[in-house]
Amino acid sequence: MEKTAVPLSGANQIQEMFNAVAPRYDFLNRLLSAGYDKRWRKLAVSEFEPVANKTFLDVATGTADIALEIARRQPAPHKIIGMDFSQSMLELGNNKVSGQNIKLIPGSAEQIPLKDQVFDGVVTAFGVRNFSDPGQGLREMYRVLKPNGKIVVLEFSFPQNGLLQWLYRFYFENILPLTGRLISGHKSAYSYLPASVANFPQGNAFKKMLEESGFENVSFRGLTLGIVTIYTGFKNA
Repeated sequence: MEKTAVPLSGANQIQEMFNAVAPRYDFLNRLLSAGYDKRWRKLAVSEFEPVANKTFLDVATGTADIALEIARRQPAPHKIIGMDFSQSMLELGNNKVSGQNIKLIPGSAEQIPLKDQVFDGVVTAFGVRNFSDPGQGLREMYRVLKPNGKIVVLEFSFPQNGLLQWLYRFYFENILPLTGRLISGHKSAYSYLPASVANFPQGNAFKKMLEESGFENVSFRGLTLGIVTIYTGFKNA
């Protein structure tokens, strides 16, 4: 599913955490989400249809699952770049994207090492919570989009129903961290995940953050009883 820990401070600590859990990252994503993470990524990429002859940037690509999902669409997109600040994640991702029209590069969302107005679509899945400065990261994604380009953000959230939220929080805050710690061998990585979700703006609050970063026609919808949310917006022409 993603990252964990007791409150961690600083981009370097989060970067080190991702490097440490990288070898078990994909397996834990499938296990802890009961396989739903693959469906969530498919739905996020479907927000870009059609993808033919377009260029895409996947920010916080991890092991490149979103980039690969874009590449699978037919007709194929023109170019896909995946970017992440974890070298270990990129190494694993490069093994997965071999032979695909995907380039993986190192970089952080707050300083995307690419030119202005190059992409038709920018996406980040379960990444914004881990930016050292989420607002700056969103502004950078706005910068590299072409006019009329689209952003898609896939992020964890909490169900609105009281009982469902209680059950989900119990799993999220107790079972998930223990399972993640046992399998990944990282003592804090899968405690960081529930803490980061709880502290991150959701729904209308994140919609406002996107709007303040320049995006227009921003909307969002919950998936799987509200445990994840897809946000979309557009760069003005």
